[in-house]
Amino acid sequence: MKMNILLVNCYRDGAEEKIRPYHEWLSAGAAAAGLELAVMDADARELPAADEEFAAVIVSGSQKMVGDGEIEPGLADFLRGNRRPLLGVCYGHQALARAFGARVKRDAQVHLGEEEIFLNKTDPLFSAFPHRFRMVESHEEIVARDNDLERVFMVVAESQSGLVEVIRHREHPLYGVQFHPEKSGEPGIRLLANFLSLI
Repeated sequence: MKMNILLVNCYRDGAEEKIRPYHEWLSAGAAAAGLELAVMDADARELPAADEEFAAVIVSGSQKMVGDGEIEPGLADFLRGNRRPLLGVCYGHQALARAFGARVKRDAQVHLGEEEIFLNKTDPLFSAFPHRFRMVESHEEIVARDNDLERVFMVVAESQSGLVEVIRHREHPLYGVQFHPEKSGEPGIRLLANFLSLI
C-alpha cells in the first residue's frame, strides 16, 4: 500500500542536510510497518493548500525558538486547521502546542543526549513500548504543563523531572514529541511504524 506523507521542513540553517535523517527514518518506519511511502517535502514558509492529497504530516525540528516568536504565521494556521494524523518533532511539538494556545518557554538547562521517558497513558503511538524508554533529546525550550495545554492536549509521557515529552490532541489525531525519534534508533523507528499504522 502506498501512502503520501507531507514532511514539513522547519530548519533555518542547513535545512537540506538536517532533513536527511527524517527521510532515512521515514524509509525505515515504512519498512517496519510494511508500507510504501511517497514523501512530499514542504518548507514551513510555503505549505501546500488544504486540499492537497497527503495522508499524514510530519513536522520537523528546528534551530528556531517558538518561545521567542520564531514560528511562521502560516505554520500556526496550518497546524490549527489540519485534521490529518500529524506528528510534530521537537520544534514541531512546540509549534503544535503554541498553535493551540499553550506556552513554550526556555528551560533552565539545555537537553542534549538520551533521556528516560515515562508513559502516563496507554496510547496506540506507543504500542509494544515499555512503561519507560530512552530517546535522544536536543532542545532548549519546553512546552509548559498548565491549564492552557491540558485544556486541548493530553500529556501522554513526561521526563523523569516531569517535563512534557509527548502530547496528543483531545479530539484530533495530532501528536507532538519533544524528543527526536529520527535520531533514536530502533525505538524511534517503532514509534514511526505505530504512527503510520494509525493512518
